[in-house]
Amino acid sequence: MNASQDALMGYVQRFPVRFDECARDGAARASALFRYVVETAFAHSTAKGFPLAWYDTRGLYWVVRRARIDLHSTVPYGALLDVATRVVAFRRIWAQRRNPIQDIAGRFVGEVVLDWIFTDRDGNPTRIVPEMAAAFPDLAQRVEIGRLDLGAPPANVHPEEFLVPAHQTDPRGHMNSAAYLDLFEDALVGLDVDPQARPARYDLEFLRAVVPGEVL
Repeated sequence: MNASQDALMGYVQRFPVRFDECARDGAARASALFRYVVETAFAHSTAKGFPLAWYDTRGLYWVVRRARIDLHSTVPYGALLDVATRVVAFRRIWAQRRNPIQDIAGRFVGEVVLDWIFTDRDGNPTRIVPEMAAAFPDLAQRVEIGRLDLGAPPANVHPEEFLVPAHQTDPRGHMNSAAYLDLFEDALVGLDVDPQARPARYDLEFLRAVVPGEVL
């Protein structure tokens, strides 16, 4: 893929839907598609010259701040999905990626828009380094940073405690972003809501990192 293709189409990675990523209906969970998108973003970063080792050496990291997930159709076990990612906006400590997903027949499955925050080793927001900004030129699109207003929870939803397990952590030692989506869908059991129904929209905002052993 040459530079002009990268600017126009974004970076594309293909994923097969695995058995363990599917729910009882045999279709991919929303969290599986979320994980594909995040993996594609990191692969794109590596292709641009910023692999995981680059971040670890400098104590710099991208973390997901907000995710808007629009799923248009179900995706069965074994399907092949092409996930594209493109950086559409940059601002000091923040970047936004748009991530359309389609099957190999070209059918549009959904799209995920991710807001990322650039942080230091302690998790504090820090300015994007010049060499990284130079790797993504011509990002003139002006995008406002949105905040999520949840409002009051429904009366039939009651808080539950959750102990963060070690197996849900990522290389930063934090609970993986997609694991929150699994946790949310677990809480829908008994509420007469089918998390596998499509179309579906999820809007998530991550306020701070949590570590194994914490109680949410």
